[in-house]
Amino acid sequence: MNPFFEISNDENLPYDKLPLRNLGRQQIFAIIGGRRGSDHWGTSDTPSRTTYTDTTPEHYDRQFVDKLRKWRPIYDIDRLIEYHYKQYISVHEHAHDQFLKHMRYVILPQLKKIRNNEVCVELFEQWLDQKTPKIVEKLEPNIVNHNTIKVGTINAPAQFQQNSDHSIQAQHNHYDKDEIRKIFELLKEDIQNADEQIRKDFAMEMDYAVTQLAKNRDIKPQLLNIGSLMKQVGMGTFTNILAAPLFEWIKPHLGL
Repeated sequence: MNPFFEISNDENLPYDKLPLRNLGRQQIFAIIGGRRGSDHWGTSDTPSRTTYTDTTPEHYDRQFVDKLRKWRPIYDIDRLIEYHYKQYISVHEHAHDQFLKHMRYVILPQLKKIRNNEVCVELFEQWLDQKTPKIVEKLEPNIVNHNTIKVGTINAPAQFQQNSDHSIQAQHNHYDKDEIRKIFELLKEDIQNADEQIRKDFAMEMDYAVTQLAKNRDIKPQLLNIGSLMKQVGMGTFTNILAAPLFEWIKPHLGL
């Protein structure tokens, strides 16, 4: 089959389902047309002949491309891509880059070959850009000697940066694990009556975020994905988390 996709056992799976349809062991390679016989010449009918080829991973690549192109609504294809991405990294934990490479260098070129497919290509590239870390040019910090900053009494957190060329200011987000877990518990309460697929989408993001936290890794992408899901569902659903004091703290991290 193809390890990059979740493939159903159902060979007749409807196209609006997130997994790919099972293509079986073989695919039709060619149909050689038959010939109709003639009473005048005394010839008989010759039936058409079908030849088959073994199913390959490339067949599933093409099925995924076709599924992306036909997905409705088209602006929701990130849900389809994200589903297969999460299924893949749940099995291949450290293969995030490998999945992105397959999407960028195998799937994207096929999408671009399809005529009148610009919207699908644009949305697919947006998803890729969201998952790809931005490369920032590294600047050598200037060393400034004999600078003195005098301040009076300060009763609030303060941050200073000297006004010099190529000065570098870094900000790191540190998440309190207990507070994140409290936020996730509130989310679970708010979505307990939601659609099963919505609950699964939230659960995948939250479970992966907890896993990343345990390894002291950044969970910004997962928090942004959760915020995006909240906006899709409608903020009115999240009464518990909106009423929590922690919401104002987590709100910017969710992109809300």
